[in-house]
Amino acid sequence: MPLTKLPRNPDYDEACDICDHWQLNDWQPMLNIITERHSIDVTRFSQNFDGTNPVFELTLNSGSGKEHAYIVKVLAPNWYSQFQSEYLSLKLLNGQDLGIKVPELLYSGEIENWRYLVIEKIEGVMLSSVVDTLTIDNKVEIAQALGQFSARLHQLHGTEATKMKLDWPEFIRLQRQNCYEKRKKQQVSRVLLEGLTSYLDLHISRLEPFLNSENSHLIHTDLHPGNLMVTEQRGHYRLVGIFDFGDALVCPDPLFEFASPALLFAQGEPRIFHAFLDGYGYQGTRDAGLQQHLMVLSQLRHTGDLNYLLHHVPHCEDETCWQALESKFFPL
Repeated sequence: MPLTKLPRNPDYDEACDICDHWQLNDWQPMLNIITERHSIDVTRFSQNFDGTNPVFELTLNSGSGKEHAYIVKVLAPNWYSQFQSEYLSLKLLNGQDLGIKVPELLYSGEIENWRYLVIEKIEGVMLSSVVDTLTIDNKVEIAQALGQFSARLHQLHGTEATKMKLDWPEFIRLQRQNCYEKRKKQQVSRVLLEGLTSYLDLHISRLEPFLNSENSHLIHTDLHPGNLMVTEQRGHYRLVGIFDFGDALVCPDPLFEFASPALLFAQGEPRIFHAFLDGYGYQGTRDAGLQQHLMVLSQLRHTGDLNYLLHHVPHCEDETCWQALESKFFPL
């Protein structure tokens, strides 16, 4: 007798439909199993609709009068790799001094082939909810702190990181092989698609210094305002937390981390991107070569919608040339 209504082996469309449309009542049997299994005393369940995976907040019966909560993240069997990435990342990061808080992994498990993670709730609000109200100076300060976090993250090593390590040359080969069709499905404009292969042919050599490197770095890959927590004091916001390691990986090219902060936080403002690079301690040359390197990595990314970026990074929507996009995507 099934414990929940969840299908054990949903196809892609069925999994997407469940994750997108099920309401709290539909998920309640699974949440009840989780709380009973781990002896979590809950006074209230709520559903968070911001992410792509089902996420729930469990308000705890703390007895102290001060509200305390856990977060439950549920992942369909179709996205087991995301569960594995987040599970291994948090196991490695918990107890590490990164300067910025990451969630503590409390429990994990499986129910009818669906995985779940129970993590602590980080204080603050998502940066994405307030970013439009921030001054440039405040954004610069946050970007620098984000760069410092990234540098510390990239220096970590452990058993969990070894399990996440990519065959980088093979990853690049496959991403390049599938790049055109992937971006076509994302409805990138015809004129940009026509120039995609020739741009990659011209600039993919930028990646060669890292292809066979023995170095390895844990890369979050998705450091954008929707995954950053901030707190406010007298109108000034400070970066206090980073979450969602579901797309994390280990690879030899640390620049793979730089794309999301540039594209989705700097948003065409050079001071913000330079602040991230300063915080990271980036020693390389800040020129067209760096921009081309990052553009190639962005075209080959395993996650993200390139067409979305073209419509959300300022002054890019009508651009017809990849070369012209370099300085807009990665402002220096």
